[in-house]
Amino acid sequence: MEIIFRDAQHAWNPTPEEIRAWAYSDEKIPDQDWELAVNSFENIPMICSFIDDENCNEYHTSFFLSSLYVFTGDIVKSGEIKETARLSVLLEKVEMTAKSVKLNDWIKRSKYLIQQPKTYDYAYWGLFSKYVY
Repeated sequence: MEIIFRDAQHAWNPTPEEIRAWAYSDEKIPDQDWELAVNSFENIPMICSFIDDENCNEYHTSFFLSSLYVFTGDIVKSGEIKETARLSVLLEKVEMTAKSVKLNDWIKRSKYLIQQPKTYDYAYWGLFSKYVY
């Protein structure tokens, strides 16, 4: 097993370089619920690029797509207006370069959830999203 993370036991504070190395590796998810470790406003554009990159490990692409749904769900569920507005701006930015149907579906669904937060359902916006798996 290749050691990608400076903290091989937990990997809970990965750098963008470590996330990128993992995306193109054959390694398994380093820790349960790791979606929560990779999700940040700063990492989302990079995560989106993995989903659109055919060279990214297909298993990892699904993981990253699921992490996007968790990210949106957590923000909308929190009800924090500033964070939701920040997500809206991010979605507009990512939409300009999104190539894949899967990524565009996440953007469309995220915009809808922002407009209709009462439609939140953990099965779709939580870990192991039904939109992905």
